[in-house]
Amino acid sequence: MIICSYLLLNPAALYLPQSFFHAFILLYVLSNVALHFLDEQSFASWSFYYPLVIADTIVLTVSLLINGRAETDFYLTFFLLIVVSCIFEDAKLRAVVSLLAPVIYGRLLLNSGKAFDSSVYLRFPFLFVVAFFYGYFTQFIRTEKTLREDAEKRMQGKKEMIAVVSHEFRTPLNVIGGYAQALKGQALGEVTEDQEQALGKILTQTENLIHLVNSVLDITRIEAGELSVQRETIKLPEYLQEVQNQCEVPPEKSVSLQWSFASDLPAINSDKTKLTVILQNLVNNALKFTEAGSVHVSAQPSADKKNIEFTVTDTGIGIPKEALPIIFEKFRQADNSSTRSYGGVGLGLHIVRVFTQIIGGSIRVQSEPGHGSIFTLSLPSS
Repeated sequence: MIICSYLLLNPAALYLPQSFFHAFILLYVLSNVALHFLDEQSFASWSFYYPLVIADTIVLTVSLLINGRAETDFYLTFFLLIVVSCIFEDAKLRAVVSLLAPVIYGRLLLNSGKAFDSSVYLRFPFLFVVAFFYGYFTQFIRTEKTLREDAEKRMQGKKEMIAVVSHEFRTPLNVIGGYAQALKGQALGEVTEDQEQALGKILTQTENLIHLVNSVLDITRIEAGELSVQRETIKLPEYLQEVQNQCEVPPEKSVSLQWSFASDLPAINSDKTKLTVILQNLVNNALKFTEAGSVHVSAQPSADKKNIEFTVTDTGIGIPKEALPIIFEKFRQADNSSTRSYGGVGLGLHIVRVFTQIIGGSIRVQSEPGHGSIFTLSLPSS
């Protein structure tokens, strides 16, 4: 900024009014001051620096042209230095270039025998700043690219590991669940009432573990950015009947699960798989935190007919007001202490929020401790 200001204020010939240069320099200064008010996260991305570098390169070049005091060899040195600074990967080598370039140029200039004014001394720090600036920018891009590639490799390794581990988990869980179901159904002989209750608990815990494994896989896909939306026409009455058949109240719970939806609900265009995960997580969450009473699931058009609202209402323990902002965060629950009474790792509602955003909907919650909760999923109608 200082160098460009000097070059513009001391041109060899005045082609434009001096007030023009004054206004430009003021604008240039204000643009640099404005950078201090930007969010620090903006400076963490290399894409943010591209327009800045391009703008500074243009300003530097135009300033040199307007000044008109530099010879052709200085322009060649200027652009060659930019290229060299961007090519060298070693930071120490770039530092050496930044220091040597103005020294070598100055020696050649002083030995040339040409007459020059005092402004020529400004070229030495000019070349140093150019080499240092473009070298830093290039190193920043290379470093971020390396970090991004390393992160992608780690994520790929994480996905492969989780895929293998989840497969190894689900296979024995399915076997355990299959045998427990067979025993409970008396396919291998009669069982007593106590044995049937024990088998029911085995089946419940097996299903909980399978649900946990699936949640971990969903979180991995979310973090890897591999979630895509597969939209299709969903006929809501038939679809909700399918979801209803998949949702069951755990045998140890004295809770009634009620569904209400009209047979003439309109079709919607959405991702059926993700919508199913959202509704199942909401219903399972309501059942988990309701010891007695009821869980009611409904679907109806919104007041303006522009959306379809799916509502899950329970008579459970409710959620404190101060906990409402965090329940959709990953690994968070309203009671996040080690002595909490309810299981789970806090992934269900986080998946609900992410999937809802992906399919273009919204989710809101109303709750009060001791008076249950109401979760409302809103999706655009077709």
